Amino acid sequence: MAAMKPHITFHGLCREALTFYREIWCGDINQLSTYDESPVEFPSHLSGRVMYAEFDCQEISFLASDGVKDSLPQGSGDLAIHVLFSNKKRQSDVFSGLSKEGHIYMPLDDTFWQMRYGIVTDKYGIRWMLSCPSHSL
Repeated sequence: MAAMKPHITFHGLCREALTFYREIWCGDINQLSTYDESPVEFPSHLSGRVMYAEFDCQEISFLASDGVKDSLPQGSGDLAIHVLFSNKKRQSDVFSGLSKEGHIYMPLDDTFWQMRYGIVTDKYGIRWMLSCPSHSL
């Protein structure tokens, strides 16, 4: 069976973003490799930048890097990461952490589809859609 794992490019802010997510999600950075460690030679402006990282926690898992450019390519598309929680307190804590220096599009609230749901874009421009069944504690 195939598995999907998002890859997020942070355009020079990968280490900072991973540290932020480690605090918010109480997760682990399981691997981090820089362009300097690669057997392939890269331009000097990539020195010290993250080429590959893995982040894992109870609810999510993703890959991350700084990429090779400092700006988003034109036509990058639109993506949101949806996370389903089983605990309202955990959902609230993560939502609150992600919203620091971010933008709340939809505050956490019960919805007609029986979910407590909210949307926030964090300070790195990543949009998170956080759900929790309304009947959860």
